[in-house]
Amino acid sequence: MEAEVANFVEHELNELDLKSWRSIKESLDSFLTILPTVLGFILSRLLCGHLPLQSTRRFLLELLLIGLPTVILITVGSAHSYIYSLVVFLGVVVYIYGNVAPNPANYVYKVGKRPIVFTLLRATAYSGTCAAILAVDFPSYPTDYRKSRTFGAAVMDMGIGLFVVTMGLVSQRARSITDLGKLRRSVIPLLVLGLARTIVITAIDYHQDETEYGRHLNAFFILGFTKLLGSCYSLLVNSDEQLLGLSIGLLFLHELVLQLGLSNFVMSSAPHEGFFSANREGLSSLHGCVALYLLSIYFAKWYTSHDSLSYQGLISKLKRMIFVAILCWNLVFISSFLTGVARVTFSFGYVTWIFAVSISLIVIYAFFFELKLVRPDIYSKKSSGDVVEKSISLPTFVESLNMNGLTHFMISNFLTGMVNMSLDPGHRNDLESVVILSIYMFVCAGVVFLMLRKGIRVA
Repeated sequence: MEAEVANFVEHELNELDLKSWRSIKESLDSFLTILPTVLGFILSRLLCGHLPLQSTRRFLLELLLIGLPTVILITVGSAHSYIYSLVVFLGVVVYIYGNVAPNPANYVYKVGKRPIVFTLLRATAYSGTCAAILAVDFPSYPTDYRKSRTFGAAVMDMGIGLFVVTMGLVSQRARSITDLGKLRRSVIPLLVLGLARTIVITAIDYHQDETEYGRHLNAFFILGFTKLLGSCYSLLVNSDEQLLGLSIGLLFLHELVLQLGLSNFVMSSAPHEGFFSANREGLSSLHGCVALYLLSIYFAKWYTSHDSLSYQGLISKLKRMIFVAILCWNLVFISSFLTGVARVTFSFGYVTWIFAVSISLIVIYAFFFELKLVRPDIYSKKSSGDVVEKSISLPTFVESLNMNGLTHFMISNFLTGMVNMSLDPGHRNDLESVVILSIYMFVCAGVVFLMLRKGIRVA
């Protein structure tokens, strides 16, 4: 126990060390830590793709391939996460190149207006966040994975950033005041959930880290306000292409304000008194959130600019995304020494890091799910002679989250509170931790799977 306390104190002190190698190392380590979930999706496609989508057998097998490795590798097996990822990745690549036949020369790759890579990224965010928000309460969860209070790029720092990206990828730019009126269907539910969470936590006196979003704000509020502000700002441009300049300009302005003293105030030990000071973490991050949101809308429009692509067209798109990812990763490394990577303020370094992670994951998913993992029996020929794809089989786990991702997130939040109040996770051994987390993952995923089978869509 003394060693754990010492490690925690050392981690907290290191967070104040802005210009160091630590943030660079954390940013890379965090990305590698989520790869087991990514590989779980790929394995599920390879090993379970032949089973019916709503098959209980398929759901259980996918849970073993996705949920169980995630639980083990973020707790008791965290030291072996990289080895697991390397072995599975090499095995998948060898299998694909040895057993999967190449696509026909005239094969047309269907990108669509809602690409499957966006669905996979969204499922990655929901699945990883679901596991982490409860796992963090167990002693077996590594200290280095916990959210940073000031500067840092830990695993749990990715959650809210990835949610903002996935929200932007499926959103439209507001073109008129009339479009703002349509936001009530998506913004009001988020704000209501945020208010409900704040009221419940206050009523039951549940512990909440005020340095995360502030005393009264939470992730639901941040997402709701981000969508609202982002839509208002998007009225300033006349085309989707101009969103790139708007988002970058807004991000630089946001970073300038942070450097002029806002960042120091947010990260100071000043008491959380008065509305603005009490919620300074969440309020100060909003414009960084909006910049990332607008950038994600722009990327989605660019990615879906061609509904169908030839082999060379898709390869060209992948190359351009790899170039953007490398550029963003370099900006992250530079920011680690100059301005810092801080989730709490959504700094320039943090926004570029999240975008780098998102683009990197999309490249991986596009390579496997849009380029390599296609089934010969779902080809059809157009009158022109080109071969196109009718559909592609995504894991049941992914489809369930795609239909009711927010419901899954709310269930995981509710169960996390129940486990904390009834099972005292802070005093559980390794075996108990894995068992409790596995049951928790099964219940969360099982509920949205049953909703998928019944055709029920909530949110």
